[in-house]
Parts: sequence; structure tokens; C-alpha cells
Amino acid sequence: MANESIKLGISFEHDAIRLIEAEEWNGKLNLTSIVLLTLPKTFDFAVIGDDEYVPQIATLLDKSLDNFSSAISNARVCIDRRLALKKTIPLDKGLSQKDILTHVEWELEQLLIAPRDEYNVDYHHVSLANSKKDVVVFAAIRKPVVHFMQDIFKKSRLSLESLDLDLFASIRALQFAASEDLSGANALIEFSRSGVGMALLIDGMYAMSAELPATIENERFDALSAESLSSAINTELQKLVEYAEENFRMIELQRAFFCGNMPNRTIMDEFQKHRSDVAVSVVEPFQHVHRQLNVESQMLIDNQGERFISCFGMVL
Repeated sequence: MANESIKLGISFEHDAIRLIEAEEWNGKLNLTSIVLLTLPKTFDFAVIGDDEYVPQIATLLDKSLDNFSSAISNARVCIDRRLALKKTIPLDKGLSQKDILTHVEWELEQLLIAPRDEYNVDYHHVSLANSKKDVVVFAAIRKPVVHFMQDIFKKSRLSLESLDLDLFASIRALQFAASEDLSGANALIEFSRSGVGMALLIDGMYAMSAELPATIENERFDALSAESLSSAINTELQKLVEYAEENFRMIELQRAFFCGNMPNRTIMDEFQKHRSDVAVSVVEPFQHVHRQLNVESQMLIDNQGERFISCFGMVL
């Protein structure tokens, strides 16, 4: 019988799988194991429907289970935000859930590139303090993507408990790690092999997000100089701020939290030049948790803890 106090969070990334085991311990979260797996080939739209890749990933997951409690049978999984269509829409305050859903469905009809029944859709409604309008964000994932993930876990010893986007998992981890520092407007800037994602939070609540394209001015984003990449990030972030001020309320960006696979930490220094009045820091997702880790797992936290932020968000 599964022990519900023990959770396994998994993030599927462009070239790796990250796994975290955590359990409730004396009312607090206790990390017991962390594992990094290298994928034999990239995990993106191109592999969706590749039946030969399914058992390879399932076998990789099963081999990693020796690192975790035998009580674990379920996994909470997040995938790259770029595998879904997302949109933030401002809505009048006081609308019923039925009216909100009707509006979401109308927006979906304008956005989707295939018939509605080919997508799994979820939405989240946020009411911001002192805001002109409410925030509604929805995500639409093509059913072949969902089925591909389900097929992997059907071949594995693990069951797929839930599926989320890394964007929302990372925000949960930031809210847990830096709850006292999230008043006002803050940005979460997350790097991966597939690009750079930015989320704007207002009073700790998700407001909107955007992604830089993988190729900028005919160069891969991670091949750009720190100066050029930080400039591109700042430009996109400013668009989010302006959209928030137009639709929700006037804000002043206070902090920028960096995480993920930063190609070069001097990017933070260059970004600070653009935003001298903004506090810039690396996310430390595990600062408020107890740890009972072996040497290898502890080294992963010490050397690249900020890269496990979305994975950590799946056990919260």
C-alpha cells in the first residue's frame, strides 16, 4: 500500500529528467533523495508519438527507483511549458465561474490551431488586491502529448498521479522558498535548454508569463553574450510589466529571481545593469526544508539546486 506522506516529483526537461523524493517529517518537508537522469535524446515535440522512445524512458525511470523508498508507487510530473499553449486574460471582477469558463472557451477558439476536442485544458482564476481586473490563465495541451506521457508510465512501475507544466511547478517552489520576499511585483526567470521563461508575480500570485524564442537574431539564445541575452530578457520582461499596468494595476518591479540552467551567471550582473533598482538573486528552493540525503544527492543541491526548482514544486 502506498505511503501518501512520501511523494515523488519528476520534471521532464529537454535533455534530462530530474527526480525528488520528499516526505512529511514532524510537520515539515524532508528531502530523502534527489536524482538526475540524462536522456538518450531530446524530449520535445519531435519525440511525441515515438513508440520506440516510450520503453526507453520507462526503463530509465524504473532503474532510478533503487534510489527511492519502496513505498513509492505514484509520480507527480511536470513537462516543458513550451509543450502547451498558454494565455493570460484580464476579466471583470465578480464574474461567476460559469461566465469565466464561457470566456475561456471563447479565447480558446481564437487561439487553438486544431479542434477543441484535441486538447486537454485547465484554467486558474486569480483575484489580485487593488487590481482593476482579475487574472485568468489557461493552458491547453494537445492530447497526443498527454497520451505519450501516460504511455511512458504504463510501461513503468510508477503510476502517473498528476501532470503539470514546469512554469506552475516552479512558481509553487518559489512561493514556498521565498514567501516573505514576494510582496509587490517580482519576476521569476528560468533557463532551460529549450529557452528562457519569465513569470511575473504580483504579491506572490501568478499574473502572466512569456518565453524568449530559442533563436534570437539567428543565434541560439545560449550562444549569445551575457550582455545580449540579459538585454533580450529585460525587453520581454518590460512588456509583461507594461501589460500588467495596463490591465491590472501600477507596479514597480522589486526582485528578479533567477533559476534553471543558466549558461553563464554573469547574465545576472548584466541584467542588474538594466535594472539597478531591482534586487537580483538566485533561487534557493531548499533553504526551508529538512534533508536526509546521501553524498551524491547533497552534491546536486550544492552545485545546482536552482535547476531542481520545477521538480521540487511537484512535491509541494
